[in-house]
Amino acid sequence: MRSLRETTPVLAWPSLRHARGRLLGLPFVLLAFGPGSVFGWQTCIAALTIAGLASFLVYVPMTALALNGGRALGEDAPAPALTARAYAVLLVLWTASVWLGAAAASHLN
Repeated sequence: MRSLRETTPVLAWPSLRHARGRLLGLPFVLLAFGPGSVFGWQTCIAALTIAGLASFLVYVPMTALALNGGRALGEDAPAPALTARAYAVLLVLWTASVWLGAAAASHLN
């Protein structure tokens, strides 16, 4: 049985398999501190939860469909390559979700 360390690159997008050491999640982590410094850290945690759900339930599947020409991904078909433009769009959508979620959560208090 292979360990998780060996299987994780296999499960990644094809263009990200060779991205070892590039810290592709670093911009997401750095941008997560912005709303916390403005709205407070409790509000920021709620906003990050909202953005995380939106990302995994909406943004990533829609990006995969767009990269696949609007066709559903087949079970045996490889995942389409994540382009730099698609990565930038995901980063912008995620950042907008965090800030909007933080602004909305701050008004609930």
